Amino acid sequence: MPILHVHYDGEGKTPEGKIVKIPPGITLTQHGPVVQVIIGLSQTFSDQLLQQGNALPTPVSGNALIDTGASATCIDDEVAQRIGLPAIDVVSIASASHAVTQQNVYPVQMEIVGSPIRVNVPRAIGANLQVQGIIALIGRDYLQHCTLHYNGIAGSITLSI
Repeated sequence: MPILHVHYDGEGKTPEGKIVKIPPGITLTQHGPVVQVIIGLSQTFSDQLLQQGNALPTPVSGNALIDTGASATCIDDEVAQRIGLPAIDVVSIASASHAVTQQNVYPVQMEIVGSPIRVNVPRAIGANLQVQGIIALIGRDYLQHCTLHYNGIAGSITLSI
């Protein structure tokens, strides 16, 4: 069972400009359970492109927020378009902060860096995520394949598949 364990250490500045360590529990609370990921085209679509003799889109790496409140995994729409992922559908989505909008759907494969955890997400929803410093939200459609332990006191998470 592949396991990823992340301990969140952080630093901040005092009003005088001195750099100080922030306790891991506070760092995790402030930033959330963020992991580095590599996102590329899903295996099914990759196989089809290769059979046709076409090149695969270049995967991209960045930060993803593990979000148990998101039913679906999301990828930043600009990132998806930049690396040439095909939009396979359009869906209506709503969130706690936005009214219903139409968003593209992309077939992706997401690998969590530092672990062999790699999951195909056939319907990742495009969203504007880069303004939050992330390129993806890892939703419950991904997490259904995993065991997630969130230790707020220790400021760590453990993810296994």
